[in-house]
Amino acid sequence: MNLKPVLTLSLLIGCATAFGATPPDDIQALSSRGRALYAERCAACHDHPQGRIPPRILISTVRAPEDIVAALASGVMRQQATGLGEQEIRALAVFLTGRLPLADQRDPNANACVAKPASLIPGSADWNGWGRDPANTRFQPLPGLTAGDLPRLKLKWVFAYPGSRVYGQPVVVGGRIFVGGNSAGRVFSLDARTGCTYWSYQAEAYVRTAVVVGPAGAGPDARLAAFFGGDRAMAYAVDAATGAPLWATRVDEHPLAHVLGTPKLHDGRLYVPVSSTESSAAADPDYPCCSFRGNVVALDAATGRVLWRGAAIEGPLQSGRLKENGEHILGPAGAAMFASPTIDAKRGVLYVGTGNSYTSQRESGSDAIHAFDLVTGRRQWTRQVLATDAWVGGCEANEPRGNCPVPLGPDFGFGSSPILVERAGHPSVLLAPSKSGVLYALDPDAGGRVLWQRELIRGDLNGGILWGPAVVGDRVFVATSKYDYVSGKGAGALAAVAIDTGRLLWRTPAPVRPCTWGNERCAQAQLAAVTAMPGAVFAGSMDGRIRAYASDTGRILWEFNTGDRFDAVNGGQASGGGIDYGGQVVVDGTLFVQSGSGRQPGNALLAFSVDGR
Repeated sequence: MNLKPVLTLSLLIGCATAFGATPPDDIQALSSRGRALYAERCAACHDHPQGRIPPRILISTVRAPEDIVAALASGVMRQQATGLGEQEIRALAVFLTGRLPLADQRDPNANACVAKPASLIPGSADWNGWGRDPANTRFQPLPGLTAGDLPRLKLKWVFAYPGSRVYGQPVVVGGRIFVGGNSAGRVFSLDARTGCTYWSYQAEAYVRTAVVVGPAGAGPDARLAAFFGGDRAMAYAVDAATGAPLWATRVDEHPLAHVLGTPKLHDGRLYVPVSSTESSAAADPDYPCCSFRGNVVALDAATGRVLWRGAAIEGPLQSGRLKENGEHILGPAGAAMFASPTIDAKRGVLYVGTGNSYTSQRESGSDAIHAFDLVTGRRQWTRQVLATDAWVGGCEANEPRGNCPVPLGPDFGFGSSPILVERAGHPSVLLAPSKSGVLYALDPDAGGRVLWQRELIRGDLNGGILWGPAVVGDRVFVATSKYDYVSGKGAGALAAVAIDTGRLLWRTPAPVRPCTWGNERCAQAQLAAVTAMPGAVFAGSMDGRIRAYASDTGRILWEFNTGDRFDAVNGGQASGGGIDYGGQVVVDGTLFVQSGSGRQPGNALLAFSVDGR
């Protein structure tokens, strides 16, 4: 797949005239208006990018106009778009990409299942939710195939999502795939054998989480629901069999709050972690920084009613440094929760990690693992590993301007879910992977006391360890990356670490392979979550490769390039991209892989089975 070049305005006008689309004068007017809006609202950050802020050239060459519209209307840039109308947002998209935003023409139900579906009955071999089990081990004990079968994996079918980017990860329950995680905000239920569509549901904004399926309430007659979270801080429940809406709850009133981590369902309650995009909005020096605080919300699974809220940072907002515009920076703020919580039913607690602070005011909730009581929400303990990690976008170290905190932290929070490891004859261990590249082992019975810590890579704000390891027996498998957001380059590796001691057992660097789309933004970084089965571990990389590794030695058993174009079962073609965020899942002899990313676009869900059967 080649990156689409930016069309010149003259070519755009020619195409529009030939097809009877928007008149040329209107396109020229949109581009002219977009240029003025860009200079007014965007240039200060995107013409002088810092950290994760993408440069204008990257937006123009990698992003589709639909991506820009979505980001401004309901995504990460909606604060910067405050006060803009629909036509002004379109104008920005035209100016930046040289193309008109087009409504997605793909029929979401184009490949509707013909046969009447069997009753939806969850099973022990399903992959349900983010980590498959309450402890977030990401281990599939009953994959339906063996490590010896993996070299024979072949492509079985491909499904094309609407939009140009994918998030989340597929889950498979009762023979059905449940998946959202695409930039169009649509959630699907597919047949796991064929990829045909049972139903789709349109959420009001991006859906970035995985889905968790379970009873919406107590008792044997409780309806089976599919739960998920989305932008605008929404949590949803829909009928798992039909997709009919059951309830939708906004879990946080902050205008920049959203749900990125997959909710956890336990004992009639849905636990929803809440994150935000305020650290991006604060790159604008006139943004009134900062007021968001990460929290986890417990909802009644039957009704969506809020039962309790556990905040990472407590106490009132206070005034900090005076900015150039005469406003004070507020705080403390930050400590977003952007990974799926971990359930510890034996101790009656929920564990969740937090990201960096947004301001210089001291607090103990950021860069920390928190334990909350499952029933009351009372905080039982907090273990902070870095107390001075204040970071927002667009800042340089020791530069007291705008909303920039001083000192500026490295942005080393926890992006991965904690993993609870319980083994007969061994003490309990809570594994906490950090963006710093450090893997921590904590004692859940001693207030999160650090048992050991192991630096596997020197991390950075793009994440040394980002979306999550997997655990099998006495070892944990960790994907690491050294990724530069601006250049789209960087190396990656998969490592195995002994759980008892933190000793490195093996490390396999990701091989350097050419990318289908060319050398630009071709990275070997391994950001996506890891998945394990008996004898093997799966990990994807940003060059579009999915690989299976032998769990005892790290030897690569199988690999496939997903970064290509494929005929899709629901019509047209699907485009693969970088493998990022959600990991792979293996159920009933089939491996399901999402290909595409906000960092390297793609919209493909691929299914692999032995010999493609």
